Amino acid sequence: MIASSLFGMYRYIGYRKPYATSHVSLDSDLAFQDEVRNAARALAEAVTKRRDGQRDPIGTQLEQPRRK
Repeated sequence: MIASSLFGMYRYIGYRKPYATSHVSLDSDLAFQDEVRNAARALAEAVTKRRDGQRDPIGTQLEQPRRK
């Protein structure tokens, strides 16, 4: 897995629904919440590795919430 796929979030939540109730869609999409957590974990891992001078792959231990 490459880091760019972990850092980028390209999803529409509650597309074509009223903005006032969009939080309901977001709150119920647990996979999306896990994807956001994974992106934050990958970013933290990347910063730590780069500070230590490492160029190892990032996010290899993260489990993807949406299986393909």
